Amino acid sequence: MVEHRMCVRHIYGNLKKNHGKDKEMKKYVWDVAWSYNEKSFEANMTMLYNYNVAVWRDVVKSKPRTWCRAFYKQGNFCEDVENNSTESFNNSIFKARDKAFVPMLETIRRLAMVRIAKRAVESHEHKGRCTPYVSKFLAKEFKKASELTIRRSTNDMYEATIGNGSHRICLSERTCTCQKWQICGIPCEHAYGVMLNKKQEVEDYVCHWFRTPMWKKNYTDGLFPQRGPAFWPSTEHPDVHAPPPPPQPGRKKGKETKKDKKRKKGKNETPTKMAPKQMKRVMHCGICNAAGHNSRFHKKKKSSVQVSLLVMFCIALKRVLGL
Repeated sequence: MVEHRMCVRHIYGNLKKNHGKDKEMKKYVWDVAWSYNEKSFEANMTMLYNYNVAVWRDVVKSKPRTWCRAFYKQGNFCEDVENNSTESFNNSIFKARDKAFVPMLETIRRLAMVRIAKRAVESHEHKGRCTPYVSKFLAKEFKKASELTIRRSTNDMYEATIGNGSHRICLSERTCTCQKWQICGIPCEHAYGVMLNKKQEVEDYVCHWFRTPMWKKNYTDGLFPQRGPAFWPSTEHPDVHAPPPPPQPGRKKGKETKKDKKRKKGKNETPTKMAPKQMKRVMHCGICNAAGHNSRFHKKKKSSVQVSLLVMFCIALKRVLGL
């Protein structure tokens, strides 16, 4: 029954594969993701359709109701539309993941221990009623809130109007029809405008998860420093060691195997093919059968038999010609 959300950053990355040259697409996609109510979601989807039908079709295929704020489960007070916290955690343990199992866990424990200690100092030195995140959030809402026209109704309800748009706010139930207050846990610009009109403190209506005491409580009890492996409790089970490297496929090099010793020579294989490098083949001449040279470099010296055959050929030639 846990709520599952999709990361808009990854959705946009997939859209860029088919529409990479479209630079204006990013604004329309993120406007859809940041919609706090269904009417705003439909309006932003219509604007995307009018801008580019092909992009709109790909966005519809990605099921935008799974990554739009308008359809988030209320009560969690988390408006994130991307998993930046997970990516940040994976990046911080990148080097630790290359280690063995136990050293990996020890490295992650040390990183978490140091980070919690830094956050503990930061939270305990903070003097405000709410966290710095709330202060930045409300600073952006103040300008819009001061421009609203507030009208009072019964049952602690108010109507906030700016331009042609208006919303209904109930301070006792901490709700606004724009749904931003219910999703964020921090008063929206409409509720902020009501509080300014009534001269009330806006921090009184911030969710308790964003209060400074809760922030301090999260980092009061951190991780304890641990002793080395020599002091860890021992068990009856055998120790866990790193496995040996797996055998690599292919023929082993450097050592002669039994198959190489018993190998038979092929029909067209030269006698010295499997011989060591120092034993080279000795060439012989095809004319004189002498070693050290071949017929190409044979010294062509006329033998006595060749001379006699030449003399007989000349005598026979003279007789034929009558010389």
